[in-house]
Amino acid sequence: MKKSKHYILPSLLLLFIYSPSYANENKLSLTVKVSGATPGKAQVILSVFVSPESYLKNPQISQTKAVDDIGEVTFFLDDLDPGKYSVSIIYDKDNNGKLNTGFLGIPNEPVGFSNNAKGTFGPPSYDDTSFNLSESKSINISLVNANE
Repeated sequence: MKKSKHYILPSLLLLFIYSPSYANENKLSLTVKVSGATPGKAQVILSVFVSPESYLKNPQISQTKAVDDIGEVTFFLDDLDPGKYSVSIIYDKDNNGKLNTGFLGIPNEPVGFSNNAKGTFGPPSYDDTSFNLSESKSINISLVNANE
């Protein structure tokens, strides 16, 4: 039985559309530059959130990097889908891998958020920190002391 030529072209088109190389063309990158740390001391923890429900609880991405000699850290995130994102930063001064808090849960270590959002009586909201990623971009986050 001879195959029809009518099935070959659609099959090749589907193969092209769903191939990994085509899928990667739609992926975006995000560069996050963090400033305000003590040069050469401790580490910075980055967390990326994709919904209000996961915000500050369940990051989609989490990375840790040492602070460089000028008090900065740069994170490079690749293979991101277009969408809404929120980034939180912890300056982990004692390298224990978590945010230290004091009375009433106020952070004892500097923190930062995308849009350099600041909260009042608590962390800023997901809406205040979120941004749309529709093309690859770079954002800057400055660390601040929550207790000041």
